[in-house]
Parts: sequence; structure tokens; C-alpha cells
Amino acid sequence: MGRKIMEWAARSNHMGNILKKMAITTVGGLAKVVVSLLNSTTIHNSNTLLHLVRSRPNEVPFITVSNHMSTMDNPFLCGFKGFPSTDANLARWVLVIRDICFKNSVFSYFFRLGKCIPITWGGGIYQEHMNETLERLSECSWLHFLKEKYTKKMHLLDD
Repeated sequence: MGRKIMEWAARSNHMGNILKKMAITTVGGLAKVVVSLLNSTTIHNSNTLLHLVRSRPNEVPFITVSNHMSTMDNPFLCGFKGFPSTDANLARWVLVIRDICFKNSVFSYFFRLGKCIPITWGGGIYQEHMNETLERLSECSWLHFLKEKYTKKMHLLDD
């Protein structure tokens, strides 16, 4: 049952998309508070990214890639000035590590509402949710990839 609920949460029509909008607005709002009040972040070339996010044709998929040092870098990136952090339609789909974000049913549901796609680090391209990644691109969605520097270090320590 938990797996089905997680998959339902990823659908664009799940509960009228209200819960997805609430999750994205909540995380985006908190990110804006942290980034603008509690941090001194500099984003280089943000105008170019914002222009591409807001003005790309609907029939064109969009892929972005970034490095990060912390598991919090991704949600806080959504808080920088001008970023559409409360718009569920403009929000990006993100590939995230299953072991970190999908530890239990509650986390799984929340992160799926937040447009996160679970992947297994080191699992290769033929794993369960990679087909969903291709579906999102065929829907011309925005898909974001993170270089998992933090996760790699953590995984190496576990070995």
C-alpha cells in the first residue's frame, strides 16, 4: 500500500494537485526565509536561469545540473530571489537518493509531493524510477540532477 500511495503522490492530478502545491509552497517559503534572512548566498547568472525557467516553450524539456555539499542545498536553492519557489507548475522534478529522502512512508509521500524521484545511488540507469525520469522529460518538464558529493562521502564511510 505504501508504494502505491507514493506513486499516487507523484501524479499531477493527485487530490487535485492541492497537496503538491502546499508542499512546494511550504518548502519554497521556508527556503526563502533561510536564504534571505539567515544566510548570505550568492547565485551567479541567476537571471539566465530564471529567464529559461519562465520563458522556455512548453514543448521543450529542461534539464539542469548542480553540485552540492549538503542535503539541504537543493531545497535552499529554491529560495533565492526570483525563483518560482511557490509555483508547483514551474517547480522542477529532482532525482534524490532513496536512502536519504525515502526512509519511511511519511517521508516518501512528502518528497513525492515535492516532485522528487527516488533513485538508488550506484544503481545504474536501469533502475525502477529511471523510466519515470524519461516520462517527465517526454512531458517537457524541468528535471534537475544533483552531483551527490555528500552522499558519496557518507556511503564510503558506511562500507
